[in-house]
Amino acid sequence: MTRTRLIPALLGLTLLSACSVLPKTEPVTTYQLPAPHFSASTETPLALSLRIITPAASYALQTPRIMVTPEGNTINNYQGARWTDPNPILLREHLVQAFQQDGSFASVSTEVHALQTDVQLFSDLRQFQTLYQGGTASAVIELDAKLVDPGSRQVIASRHFRVSQALTDTAVPGVVSGLGEAADTLARQLIDWSRAVLQQRQPQ
Repeated sequence: MTRTRLIPALLGLTLLSACSVLPKTEPVTTYQLPAPHFSASTETPLALSLRIITPAASYALQTPRIMVTPEGNTINNYQGARWTDPNPILLREHLVQAFQQDGSFASVSTEVHALQTDVQLFSDLRQFQTLYQGGTASAVIELDAKLVDPGSRQVIASRHFRVSQALTDTAVPGVVSGLGEAADTLARQLIDWSRAVLQQRQPQ
């Protein structure tokens, strides 16, 4: 074999041997959080625009991984499964849809569009995961929320929310459904709280 033919042949063998030792990529299933299905409120909408800011979160939650606390203070993620978006953005979009469907505010937006707004909803996401405790599993969402006046930056009201949804199915699809139900419960609590707080500030 001539030198010009030998080099491509050796290069091909090298590439083949390199490919054979590379780890196989694990298949990943991507999940959406189930969309909320809220009925429109029968009360008159508040003449206010609301901006829902993406929740702040710890480094562990700033990923699209589906998180789980199997025991104690450990936190892990389900292998081969992920969300369509990082956890904080996933929850923000769920809340936006719920607020829009409820219709308690004149308009609802996020910081992505930077529209003029009357009130901003800031929050810190503490938990968004499956929690095993005492032999039972629950989908848990924990959120510290603040309603803020964007002009003065004054905190109008703040509240801690914690929702725990018991899981009968701990496979990933069951976990996704459980977190969707927990997100619906959280959204309802946030809507009722924010409406009650801001309604009191409206001129009579």
